Parts: sequence; structure tokens; C-alpha cells
Amino acid sequence: MLAGSTCGCAQWLPSRKEPEASQPTLLHREIASDTVGVETIFLRLSSVESEQLRDLWAYADQQILPPEQRMLLDQNGIRVGKFAGQLPSIAQAWVDRNAARIQNDPMEQAGVVADVSSFSELWRCRADQRKVLTVRNLSKETVNLFYNEDGFRGGQFSSPHFLFSLYAKPLGPNSAQILLRPEMQYGESRRSVVAKDSAIRTQETRESIRWDSLSLVLSMQQGDCLILSGSPQPRGIGEYFFQTRSKEGEIQDVILLVRIAQLNAPDEFAQGQISNASDKTKFNRR
Repeated sequence: MLAGSTCGCAQWLPSRKEPEASQPTLLHREIASDTVGVETIFLRLSSVESEQLRDLWAYADQQILPPEQRMLLDQNGIRVGKFAGQLPSIAQAWVDRNAARIQNDPMEQAGVVADVSSFSELWRCRADQRKVLTVRNLSKETVNLFYNEDGFRGGQFSSPHFLFSLYAKPLGPNSAQILLRPEMQYGESRRSVVAKDSAIRTQETRESIRWDSLSLVLSMQQGDCLILSGSPQPRGIGEYFFQTRSKEGEIQDVILLVRIAQLNAPDEFAQGQISNASDKTKFNRR
């Protein structure tokens, strides 16, 4: 696999593709005008790289959000900015080193080095389709989590699964709207009966929290990239979303990069799954 090039518009490789849809359109190359290709990657930072975060944030536009929302995000330990057009060289170097680690380290390839995996994902988004970006799934732990949303809230949560819900839709030939919402599922699974389309089936659900007031709803140009990280002093939900613990017990900072990779996305995204059929076990682990 190739590491990402120095240009911010290059793909972050190696990547995992989405599992095939239940009704895929794999046999033609029709352009889907309602589709946005969104690329995401969580990067775990070494202690040296964490010291460079301040320099990286100097390149980010943090005025993309109104002051009130930036303040609320900061109260919850989250920082958001945007790079226009290409990644700064600092972030690109991190992407390249991450790709090299995955290429050369079987433990990284297996995703067992830490509780945050640094694979890139290429999502094929339509307006009404929710994509789930898993951050951390602490199935054997109980955490004390407190946050600010309509007041100071929180408590103790068992088996937490921290995630982002992602939605995207095109706004025109060169731009798209993206929605990114932090969420948490927790507790024991409960089985329920659901009636839909004249059929009855059972499903398992868990308690969940959706932080709607912390949702990001932004218009972005093709090639633009969001950066999300924890605040300089870890706190709130940012502490759980943007820090990870390695198998050796080391606490590492995490950043999330979200880029508009392609608009009017062709079905070649899905066709790539055919050519990589032999790699399905490696890529399709969700």
C-alpha cells in the first residue's frame, strides 16, 4: 500500500472500505449526483507529536463556528477547526507515518495496539444515510463522565461506546454540507420487537446519549478538511473522544480528520470492493 503523498488532496492509505450495501450497484459506473465521498481518519499521536499540536492549530480556521458554539465545545473539552484545500505539512507527516506503521506492523494491521484504530475510512454518503464512526468501545469498563448541555450533567456509565454520527449531502458541484454529532451508547443490550414493512423482527438496543448541541453542521468545499481534537486541558467528553490508552498503558492524544474527498461520487467506490474481495476480512471489520 502507498503512503499518502505530500498533497492534502491525496487519499489517506491504507484504508478500509465500507461493507457492501444490501442492494449494491456494482455493475455500472453511473455518477451518483446525490453522493458525497467523505474520508475520515483517527490519528494517535506520540508524545513528540502532541507537542506539535499547538503549531498545527495555528494553520486551522476556528472561526467556522459561532462564538457561542465554540465556547460550549470548549466547556466539553472539544476543539474544531478547518484546513482549506490541503493539509499542513505537520498533519501530512503524521498521516504518512501512520500509513507506514500500518504497513509494517502486524499489530497495527490487526487494530489491537490501542482502543482507537488509525485506519482511514472512505464513506459513501447520501443525505438520509447515517454513517457511524466508532471512536472507542470500552465494553469491559465503567467510566465517570460529566458534560455541559443545558446545565451540568453526567454520571457513571458502563460499557460505553463512543462514536460520531456522520451525514453529508451535496450543495452544488463543488461543495457539500456535513453533519457530525458525538454520541455514546452504554449499558446492557435489550431485545425488542420491531414491526416494519409488514414484517416483524427483533433487534438489540442500548441506552444512548446524543449531544445535539455539540453537533457540527458545516458547508465545505471539495478538498477541505476538518480537524477535531481535545482541548489542551483534557475534560468532559473530549477526554474520552480524543484520548486513547495503548495496550502498554500509555495515554495518547487523538485527532480526527474529516475531508470532503469527492463530490458527485461514482459507483467506483463500491466497485473497488470487488477488486479487493480478497482483502475483505482485513478491511470490513465493522
